Amino acid sequence: MVESSEKIISMPTTSVDTVADNNLNIEYNIEETLEQKIISCVANSSAIFKSQQIDEPELTVEEKKIITSNVLHKSHSQFLSRFGKYLTIDLLEYFTIKNDNYEVIHYVNKLKRYFNSKTRQLDRKNRRYEALKVLVDKGEYFSETSMMKRNPLLYDNLIGRYLTEEQKKARDNLDTTNITFVNLLLESIERDHMKTLKKNQEDEEDDVLEENDSDSDTEDQICMNSKKIDKNISAWGEISNVETSCKAEEKGKELIVPVNNITTNEKNILRQEFVTQMYQNFLDGKDVDFDYSLVDDNEAYDNLDLRDQDEEEKYFDSETPEWIDEPQLTKEQDESEDELDKYMKCLKEQSHTSQHHLRESPT
Repeated sequence: MVESSEKIISMPTTSVDTVADNNLNIEYNIEETLEQKIISCVANSSAIFKSQQIDEPELTVEEKKIITSNVLHKSHSQFLSRFGKYLTIDLLEYFTIKNDNYEVIHYVNKLKRYFNSKTRQLDRKNRRYEALKVLVDKGEYFSETSMMKRNPLLYDNLIGRYLTEEQKKARDNLDTTNITFVNLLLESIERDHMKTLKKNQEDEEDDVLEENDSDSDTEDQICMNSKKIDKNISAWGEISNVETSCKAEEKGKELIVPVNNITTNEKNILRQEFVTQMYQNFLDGKDVDFDYSLVDDNEAYDNLDLRDQDEEEKYFDSETPEWIDEPQLTKEQDESEDELDKYMKCLKEQSHTSQHHLRESPT
């Protein structure tokens, strides 16, 4: 009877141990599955795994997996810093399991923001705006000559056609101080490229104008036919709405300012319009030769006062590390976005107002 009693008492202990072991196995399997997904995800991405010489063969996927696995098991924070942007947001769960490392939490929270389309778009927008201000301060990228090379047709329409020969000569004059043959050759190549670009822009503009002319001819024919019909209607005392509409369209056509009949103030207005458009092109990502990845993914351009202050307090000022949920736009971030929009909208409104004054100027 005693032996039987001991057996009965020992059975629950075995059952509890089994449940605990099963839970551990399940947790281990989840981690193992996530780990394999992480390694596979990074190995099949465009990440840089090691520096290679030109004549070295490309790494195989298996070799990339080995490198990825080694970094992952060595340091989670180093892994997230190096490969985090090549993951997906659901794979970040792996790094939140039993992890109270401040640095890892910091990287995970930043990556959650990166993978959120709204906050990422806002970050990109603000970083480009900060980069714009830096480039404007430095002067070279947004100098008149550099902008002319990037958009020669727009420059010629708004500025170049109103310059005197002396002004054009001063603009195109090379600085012969310490000039080398290589610099002279590069300058010649750039000018040839600018001429080709301008020719391509003119061809594209002509194609658009031809399409518009075709549409306009169709509209004119409709107007003429409508007038004929309207004459019959008017005979019965009706008012011609179609004819009035056609006349309004004719009056709405933009007036072109003659080259020899433009004031200094109007030239300045056109110059501002050109600069504003070049700023907007940069912000919109239309500068084809500019590497936007140097800005869009560069935290050095973040406005810490507007974006990071509250988050850093969550990362480091609490007694225990804190995981944050999917980032939401704060009031300050909304205001930051609004300020950028207001700035560019203001520039556009100034330009449109200026153009209106130009069109109304007497010829």
